[in-house]
Amino acid sequence: MVAGLGSWCGPALYSERHGLRRHSFPLDWMQSPFLPDVNTLLRNKFQGFMEVENIIEKDILANYVDDNGYPIFKSGTSESIRAHYVTDIKYNIDSVHDFPMVPNQDWSVQYPPYKIRLDHRIQTFLNQIAQSQRTLFIRYEWMPTSYEDVINLKSILTDMTNGNFNLLLVETVDEELHGVKDMNFGTPEDKICWVQVSRDNCTNTSVWNDLLSGITLLN
Repeated sequence: MVAGLGSWCGPALYSERHGLRRHSFPLDWMQSPFLPDVNTLLRNKFQGFMEVENIIEKDILANYVDDNGYPIFKSGTSESIRAHYVTDIKYNIDSVHDFPMVPNQDWSVQYPPYKIRLDHRIQTFLNQIAQSQRTLFIRYEWMPTSYEDVINLKSILTDMTNGNFNLLLVETVDEELHGVKDMNFGTPEDKICWVQVSRDNCTNTSVWNDLLSGITLLN
C-alpha cells in the first residue's frame, strides 16, 4: 500500500497518476507544512482534528477538487469552482479543496457532511496501515527537515503499523538539482529513503516518475 503524509497534494496526486492510490486518506488534499505537527496528529490518531471550534477561514484562494484530486468545474464551463481555505489552528493544517464556495453561504454550512467524509478517511487510514503487510509512506517537505523529526515520525509509524513499512522523505531545496538527489541516509534497516529535489520541480513529471519508478502494488 502507498499512503501520502503531506505536506501538500503531490504525494496523493502523483500516486494516483501512477496507479498506486486505492484509498482517500485524511492528509491527501491538505496543506500540512510542519512535520512536528503531523507527528503530533499521528501520535494522537487524529483526535480533535478539524473540529469546528478549531477552524478559522483564511483569505486565500483555492480550488475545489474531487477525491482523486481533479478540479471540479462550474456546470457548462471550463472555470474551476473555488474553495474556502480553512485552517485547523490546533494542528496548523489547512483544508484547501474541501469546501466549495457557494454564493451567500458560509463555509460552515458544509461542515457536517465534510466531517463525515473526513472521519471516514481517518478510519480508513488507521485501519489500512494497521492491516497492510507492506506500506510505503510518502512525506514531501517544503521546510528544512530535522533528523529528530524524521526519527520521531518513524517511531510513531512503527507504533501504528503491524507489517513492514518504508518512508520516502522528499525534501525540497532552493538549489538547482537535475532530478532526484539521494541523501544516502542510514542503512536499509532504517526504512527511510531521504531524497532532495529542487523546489521548482514539485510538479515536474519526470521527477515524480523517478521517485515512484519501480513501485507496484502487490494486490
